[in-house]
Amino acid sequence: MNNFITILRWVARIISILAILLFGLMFLQDGLPLFLFADDDPELAFHMWALFGMLISLGLGWKWEGLSAALTLLFFIADEIALLIYGLRTIGLPNGLVMPLSALSFPFILFPLGGVFYLISWAWKKSAQAKLKIDVTPSE
Repeated sequence: MNNFITILRWVARIISILAILLFGLMFLQDGLPLFLFADDDPELAFHMWALFGMLISLGLGWKWEGLSAALTLLFFIADEIALLIYGLRTIGLPNGLVMPLSALSFPFILFPLGGVFYLISWAWKKSAQAKLKIDVTPSE
């Protein structure tokens, strides 16, 4: 079980490195940090800030897995809501409902995948620590 947690942790770390490199290059190509402030649509501006926040939070996973998982998944959910609002406002029904589904394609899927792997790794580590603490405490 301990080996599985270690493997899962390293898979999450590799995913975070891939996401940081891939989106870091995309951000540099788009003119970081100017693109964060230059968009007229508030939903698209929020989308860029959410991507930037997910990149930072995935990097935090190397030290704080639980915090990284929570921040990454919260940013992802907020980004999905912003994309849904943007799609409904600009395209309308029913095609506007497809906009948030685009975030589940490659390379955007790296964010929730890394967050979920960090979450599982953190939860199993906490569970193993709690079980060890229960096993070690003397019974009366």
